[in-house]
Amino acid sequence: MPNGAADVSRYAVLPIVDLASKSFERDLVDACAKYGMFYLKNHGIHTEDVMRCALEFFNSPSEDKMRYYTEEIFTPVRYCTSMMPSKEEKLEWHDHLQMWLKEESLGAHPWPAFPASYKDVGSEYARNIFKLGKRMLLVMSEGLGLRTNRLLEAFEDMVLLTRANFYPACPNPRQALGMEGHTDSGGLTFVLQDGVGGLQLKQGEDWYNVRPLEGMLVVNMGDQLEKLSNGRYKSILHRVMVNSKSSRLSVGAFLGPSLDAEISPIPELVSQESPAKYRSRTYRDYMHEVYTEHFSGKNVYVA
Repeated sequence: MPNGAADVSRYAVLPIVDLASKSFERDLVDACAKYGMFYLKNHGIHTEDVMRCALEFFNSPSEDKMRYYTEEIFTPVRYCTSMMPSKEEKLEWHDHLQMWLKEESLGAHPWPAFPASYKDVGSEYARNIFKLGKRMLLVMSEGLGLRTNRLLEAFEDMVLLTRANFYPACPNPRQALGMEGHTDSGGLTFVLQDGVGGLQLKQGEDWYNVRPLEGMLVVNMGDQLEKLSNGRYKSILHRVMVNSKSSRLSVGAFLGPSLDAEISPIPELVSQESPAKYRSRTYRDYMHEVYTEHFSGKNVYVA
């Protein structure tokens, strides 16, 4: 069994943040600061079409999918297995379809040619994530005691990395992981998942299962938000287990700053009593190192 395997009967206790609730803003800030991962309810995003398109892509003939196969990190559309197969000593048990998106150029993005609905469905989903992410960042900024727009300014010219992950049934799941324990490299992560389960988070020294809740997004903090907030919003270690009976599908959307933005603690959050905990790094350089050198663990650069 992989190191630190969780008891399948143990589930993480995570808050549910309801966008339709009068206490939404307070609940969001509390969930970000205390948990780093939570469920988002009444988000208004139609998730079924996104999951259907992703599954149709993975179920397509291998020769069609291989048209998009590459290990290039920043290519607009990337189909690959594991993280960086040519550099990893052990591969993760998944395939993925990854896309870099900008809000103003969704129509011009080179969407996969199949399924035919991918462009329309993917564009609508991305627009909704951009809108949702901006709304949340406004609230999260005030939760740090900053001006309402301060985090949005740090996320100027933001990018969205979408990544559909397909985890086939594994004949020997005790010897494999769908994805190694890691924190997300971006700023704010939104995850759609089917009902199979397999996502786990680390709390203390133990791993706990994240129960799939129908209709809800799983949201978690990423490394860039941890750096910008000087550690007040922490990214959280999580991983994906596989099983021998069922395949699993998830779609992650990772909202981040400009790839060329220098990310470091926001000056207003640095003081003599609270010195900067992280050193500056461009988002692009950070992503490059995560994909080519640091395949697992928590990789936020400390000061």
